[in-house]
Amino acid sequence: MPLTQEEFLNQFTRQALDERISLFVGAGASVNAGYPSWYNLFKPLAKELGTVLDESTNYYRLAQYYSNKFGPAELRKRINDIINKNDFRSPLISELIDVGFTNIWTTNFDNVLELSYKNRNVLINKVFRDADLSNVELNKRINIYKMNGDISNLDGIVATQKDYEEYSDSHRMMLMFFKRELISTFLFVGYSFTDNLVMDCLSEITRYLGEAAPYHYTIMKENKANPYFSHFVDDLERRYHIRVLLVKEYTDILLILSELNNRIRNKRIFISGAFRSFDQKIEEYSHNLSRSLTMHLLENDYRIINGIGRHFGTHIIGYANEYLAKKGIKDKEKYIIVRPFVGLGEKSLEDKKKLREEVITGCGSAIFVFGDYDPSSPNPNSGVKEEFEIALENHKTIIPIAYPGMRSEIIWNELKSNLTKYPYLEKSIDSLTSSSDTEELARIIVYILDSVQDAK
Repeated sequence: MPLTQEEFLNQFTRQALDERISLFVGAGASVNAGYPSWYNLFKPLAKELGTVLDESTNYYRLAQYYSNKFGPAELRKRINDIINKNDFRSPLISELIDVGFTNIWTTNFDNVLELSYKNRNVLINKVFRDADLSNVELNKRINIYKMNGDISNLDGIVATQKDYEEYSDSHRMMLMFFKRELISTFLFVGYSFTDNLVMDCLSEITRYLGEAAPYHYTIMKENKANPYFSHFVDDLERRYHIRVLLVKEYTDILLILSELNNRIRNKRIFISGAFRSFDQKIEEYSHNLSRSLTMHLLENDYRIINGIGRHFGTHIIGYANEYLAKKGIKDKEKYIIVRPFVGLGEKSLEDKKKLREEVITGCGSAIFVFGDYDPSSPNPNSGVKEEFEIALENHKTIIPIAYPGMRSEIIWNELKSNLTKYPYLEKSIDSLTSSSDTEELARIIVYILDSVQDAK
C-alpha cells in the first residue's frame, strides 16, 4: 500500500537524522537539469533503426542493435553528443544534496551531481570502475558511485546488452559494494525500476535477509493510464521492500523534498554563546545550563550544533558527550555536531562569517546565551552578535536566554520589544532569563521548539 506524504516525511526524517540513508539517482532526476530521459536519449537511435519506443523497450537491447548495425564507436559518439555538457543547475538535485547523503549511487552517465557539488565547493570521490573503490573514504567525502560508467570514459560505459551481460565480471567489486550498501536505507529518485541490474540486487538482498531486509523509499508519479501500475507498486513493496509515495505531478517531488529538508533542519539546534570571564558565578551557571539544555534536547531527539564558543561551547560539548556516553551511544557525532569557526590571515573575519552562515542556515533554530559585550571596547561586538544577525536574516527560530550585561540580554530585549514578530515567544519570553531554574528553562525551550515544529 502506498505511503501517505506524512508517513514518508516522518519515517525518512528520522532515517536522515540517524545518517542511515543513501541516495539512488535515476535519469528522471537529471531531466530536471536539462538532460534527456532514457526514452529521449534512445528515441533518435530507435528512429535510425526503424523501430519505435514504448514502455516495454529494453534500452540495453536497443543500444546493442544500434551498436551491431553502426558500430560501438558510433553508439558512444551519439551518447556523448547528447550527454557530455556542463548543465547542472537543478532545483531537484539541490534539494537532494541538502538532505545530506554521503553515499550516492546512479546509473546515469552525466556529471550533474559532480558539478552540483563542485559548485558548492564540496569534495567528492567519483567511482565508476572497480579500481576507483580504493579511493572511497566512507566518512570523509561524498562518494558518487556510477554503476553504468561515466561520460568521461566512453569506452567504459555500460550501454549495450553485451555490456550488461558482462557486468558481473567487469564490475564485480562494484556489485559487491552496492549489495552491501543496500543493507542501509535508500531513497530512489527519478528511477523507473525497470533496470534488471539494480532490481536483481534488490531481489537478492530481500531473498537472503527475508523480513530482516531494510525497507527503501521512492517517490514517483502516479500512472492511472497503466492498468498494471497499482500491481507494480504493490510488487515493489512485497518483493523488493520499497515503500512508494505517489504524487500527481513531478513538481510535487520537489515540494516534498523541500518539506523533508525543513523537517531535518528543524531538528538541528544551533547553540550560540561564549564568555571570557572566569567568575565563579557565570562558570557555575554555564555548567548547570549546559547540563540541563543538552540533556533535554537530546532526550527529545534534537541534534545539537555548536561552534565551540569560549567556555560555554566546551561545556555544551562536554555535557552532551557525557549524556550520550551514559546512554551507550557510540556514534556521538550524529547527535552533537561540532563546527569551530576558524579563520586565518587577512580574510579571517570573512572566513569565520562564511562558516557561520553555512552552519546556521542548516539549522532550524538558534539558542543564544552569554556573549561578551563591552561598549567601551574598540570592538564591542562578538561572534554571538554576528550569529544572531545571520539567524535573523535567515528567518530561524530564535530563542534568547538573557544574562545580565551580556549580548544575549540585548538580543532578549530586542525580541521582547517586537514580540509580534516572534509569536512563539509570547508566553515564555519572561521565563527565558538566567534567573529561571535551568531545568525549567530547558523544558520551556523544548516546548517552544516542539510548538514551532507543530505549527509548521
